Amino acid sequence: MLLRVSSYKGFAFVVVTSLLLFFLLKRHVKAYHRKELELLQSEERYRLVVEYAPDAILIHDGVRFVFANTEAAKIFGADAPDRLVGREIFSLVHEDFRASVAERMAQNLVAKVPVMLREQCYLRLDGTSLEVEVSAVPFALNGADGALIFMRNIGPRKAAERSLRESEAKYRLLADNAHDLIYTLDASLRLTYISPSVKKLLGFTVDEALARSMEETLTPESAARVKEAVRQSMEADPAGRSAPRAIDIEMYRKDGTTVWVEAVVRRIFDAKGKLIGFVGVSRDSSERRRVEEELQLSRQFTALVLAAIPDPVFVKDSSHRFVQVNEALCAMLGQPADAIIGKADVDFVSRDEAVVFVERDNLVLETGQPDLYEERLTDSQGQTHILVTRKGLFVDPKGNRYIVGVIRDVTSDKIRERQLRDSLLEKEVLLKEVHHRVKNNLQIISSLLFLQKDTVNDPAIQTIFEESRNRIASMALIHEELYRSGDLARVDLKEYLERLAPKVVQSLRGSKSIGFALNLAECRVSVDKAIPFGLAINELLTNAVKHGFANRDAGNIRVALTCEAGMILAVVEDDGVGLPPGFHPDAVRSLGMQLVVQLTRQLRGGLTFGSSPQGAAFRLTFPLADPAA
Repeated sequence: MLLRVSSYKGFAFVVVTSLLLFFLLKRHVKAYHRKELELLQSEERYRLVVEYAPDAILIHDGVRFVFANTEAAKIFGADAPDRLVGREIFSLVHEDFRASVAERMAQNLVAKVPVMLREQCYLRLDGTSLEVEVSAVPFALNGADGALIFMRNIGPRKAAERSLRESEAKYRLLADNAHDLIYTLDASLRLTYISPSVKKLLGFTVDEALARSMEETLTPESAARVKEAVRQSMEADPAGRSAPRAIDIEMYRKDGTTVWVEAVVRRIFDAKGKLIGFVGVSRDSSERRRVEEELQLSRQFTALVLAAIPDPVFVKDSSHRFVQVNEALCAMLGQPADAIIGKADVDFVSRDEAVVFVERDNLVLETGQPDLYEERLTDSQGQTHILVTRKGLFVDPKGNRYIVGVIRDVTSDKIRERQLRDSLLEKEVLLKEVHHRVKNNLQIISSLLFLQKDTVNDPAIQTIFEESRNRIASMALIHEELYRSGDLARVDLKEYLERLAPKVVQSLRGSKSIGFALNLAECRVSVDKAIPFGLAINELLTNAVKHGFANRDAGNIRVALTCEAGMILAVVEDDGVGLPPGFHPDAVRSLGMQLVVQLTRQLRGGLTFGSSPQGAAFRLTFPLADPAA
């Protein structure tokens, strides 16, 4: 009887083991066929990969390299493969490996046998060491002996290995726990088999692990969790047809510490459908749990950051419903977060405003581009807020699309901006009025001089009065230009000269026929430069009319203005009698020329002059902007 019972048990064990092996083999064969099909389908792709091999390929004739591919040039630090062709082999081999390389070359060239993969050290073109794996095969080269070399840069890998060896003690436990644990249990949850990987995972030998009960292997909480999971599985699916579910359990190590593993257990039935045990696979889940804990901490950190941001922040799904909001948005809408999550804009604002929000959301969802837009929102108190909202697209790993938005309430900024704009407008009006009054006052002075001139019979004194009137008129014209233009700080010299030149010439030419031509470029300068410039041009024009056409009844004056490279050039020319011999502005005692000299210095510019049978010319140059202090 004992022999018969033992025989039945043995038979059952063989059947179960056979079934397990059959299913495992069937699964393996299925996977093999799938991989074979994938290999056939990707044959063309792999052919292209071979043509553009990532490994270095070189050919030598026993003395020099005669061919190198792009990867070879890359690892040797050459800008092109041709830089390697023609180089002596040993010039690129580290001196410690030249004997080994010579021996392997002899096997290729003399013995005509391949040499297997070996780690060696070569030299880059800049002389630095290059760690590589090298294999070579004999290669007929135009009837002569040669060798085909396959080389792979293993420098990064070797560096990583060295770094790993240096930190081996620190990461030994993590490396040991990288293997899955396979085991079987009987119907009473007692271990009947466990894989050797238990040594790496828990530190026990196979025999030590098999001798331990579940209570000794698992923490009390995990043992209770396993028993409860088995009970629920038996009640919900007595036949064990459903897919097994994974549970996290905590196991004791030999040193008394614990480790969390993810366990997947499936029930085993005999031929009669009776439960005879369990087969399971456990994987160290410490790293996953650590990542989950870090993720949880990251979420908490993100929530704290969102809560601390003073601007309203929200996240909407592709259906325009809120999935996350911060406290600032709750305060803006006057609703708690629970009342906002899952709702849409139309639940909190008017339909017209909600339509605008949805249109901007769709723009982000369709284009994927960030959107910055000024919107209006009416709160629960009926107050209108002006919002600047920036929205961006976020796509999670599952492909779900979300709109992330940050809102800045600029209502108070807009009010201040409007106040500043109104204040600026008032100041502009006031400044225009100032320029207008200054111009009027200067014109009054000019008129007084004109009246005074009529009381004087001396022509020389009358000329002095007229020149003074022109000087005052040139300054008044500056203020008139500022008053008329939209820019109250800068004067357009082109428009200014177009009005100044005719006035000066007409006021002084008397009965003479003096024409003038203007060739002016647009150039805007500050008031501080426009006034001395206008006075200087006024004096040069006055000088041309008074002295250039002495004893002549006709002539022409040309005025040119250019602005290039930050410098302004004004030229006043006439076709009159020219300058007297030995003329120099500094030596002339007349008020007009002395003014020109002083005004040129005030402009930080230069004055040049010249004379010819065709007349006289003055060139005034000065910088558009004052040099930095």
